[in-house]
Amino acid sequence: MNKTTYVGLDVHKDTIAVAVAEEGRRGEIRFFGTIAYTADSVLRLTKQLAAAGNTPSFCYEAGPCG
Repeated sequence: MNKTTYVGLDVHKDTIAVAVAEEGRRGEIRFFGTIAYTADSVLRLTKQLAAAGNTPSFCYEAGPCG
């Protein structure tokens, strides 16, 4: 059975800060790192998170213009 990995994205002009949380009440929450603001970087991130057999579920922080 696949578990869900929740991925939070804090989007900026040039970078995206990434945090991940494991499924469940006691799932670990951690800062994953910062990636470039490019489609290729997001695709690589998605593949990396899915490689562990989990299903990534994304959300992002929308600012006043988002």
